[in-house]
Amino acid sequence: MTASMHLSDRDWRNLLREIHSGNVIPVVGPGLVTVPDAAGNQVVLYKHLAPQLARDLDLDEPDSYTTFNSVARDFLLGGGERKDLYIGIGCILDQLDVPPPKALVELAGITDFELFISGTIDPLLARAVAKARPGFSPERGVIRFHPAGNPNRSHQAPLSGNAEAPCDLPATFRGPLVYHILGDFNTVPDFAVWEEDYMEFIFGLIESRDLLENLFRMLGSRDLLLLGAPSDDWIVRFFLRVARGKRLSDLPRRGYLADSRESLGDSMVFFIDKAVKATRIIEGSPSEFVSQLATRWHEAYGTSNESDADSFLQRQPDDMPRGSVFVSYSHDDLAATVRVAQALAAAGVPVWLDRQRLKFGENYDRSLEHAIKFDSSFFLSIISRASESDPTRYVHKERAWAAQKHVDGFVFYLPLVIDEITDVRLEPRCFANVDREHLLKDRLPGFVTRVRQLVEQFRDSGHPRG
Repeated sequence: MTASMHLSDRDWRNLLREIHSGNVIPVVGPGLVTVPDAAGNQVVLYKHLAPQLARDLDLDEPDSYTTFNSVARDFLLGGGERKDLYIGIGCILDQLDVPPPKALVELAGITDFELFISGTIDPLLARAVAKARPGFSPERGVIRFHPAGNPNRSHQAPLSGNAEAPCDLPATFRGPLVYHILGDFNTVPDFAVWEEDYMEFIFGLIESRDLLENLFRMLGSRDLLLLGAPSDDWIVRFFLRVARGKRLSDLPRRGYLADSRESLGDSMVFFIDKAVKATRIIEGSPSEFVSQLATRWHEAYGTSNESDADSFLQRQPDDMPRGSVFVSYSHDDLAATVRVAQALAAAGVPVWLDRQRLKFGENYDRSLEHAIKFDSSFFLSIISRASESDPTRYVHKERAWAAQKHVDGFVFYLPLVIDEITDVRLEPRCFANVDREHLLKDRLPGFVTRVRQLVEQFRDSGHPRG
């Protein structure tokens, strides 16, 4: 077991259990978003970019600036145009060509987290999730709050499906979503940069509470894990008050705020941890905390652990939701199948794996046959040495049902070979001419992207031709 740091072993165990139960939402602040400087040391992104923004806006002594907030304040109070400020920031972040920091990738790799709240306007958290979760699509998996409702619907995750509240979370979802609570650089000029912006966004959240029902339900019912708070501590206080919906001192201690005392300031530590006791403060580097959190989570619940496959299966509903991708697999291939299914779910693809293999019988067969023939959007056939070793395995009954639904010229059957097998003989003959995908280590993202595109076409116009 990793040596204890930040928390006692008991507190670590309790936190990890709550994360694994889906009761914790990470909230990423600017202190966790870092990039290497010229010497190779990790520095906060906005401290690193502030001098560049100041130079672009022709401010005096640009190297003296350490935050976008201070640049914006001096530029605007000096008579600068708001449009120039936001376009300048958008251009800088649009050209940001750096990999996501290790801490963000480690955080994104904790697959028990399905919702990430971003308190920054840069793309690095979404890039980290894309790197850690094969198949995650920023185009579908990122939602940006706008105080007046987002004017650019193309930047919203289509999963929400709510015309009145395009900034709300979908009522149900699988796989990770990144929610930019303060907007992001893609929605020029609708993102938060300085004090007035922060006030507008906080006030906008309050005004939009009834339209953001799903978001506020999750924020109010989960523990929040704040990582790398902004230097303006009132933002954290206001965010906690809005998220909780009640006076903070009236609530039991819930959630965590991980950052150094230097970044938080004595007044923040006193107010949050001592006065209202609303949130437990974990002093220290937020990046180091995330690193140990990820290490401990992987030791307890990581994807290499067989319990992770069991947990994924346990979250599957008993009956397949209509329009899901039916996944046909041999039990020997469970671990590899779950890895594929998790990647698809992360990309917003509705997948369903049968977890009731012991309930064989006429009624069970009939319901499964109906699911394949009438309720599934696509049929994903996991082909392996195990599936090819025995023609009496149950998977071949499933594939026979899929063959009965098959129509030449349309895509329905998706064969995926997961190991080094060259001679496939037991798949139904009608699928002999269907191209099989081979799951090599570096080809899963491409396969996931293709399936996601097929599902999107199916939603729009039915089964695609192929």
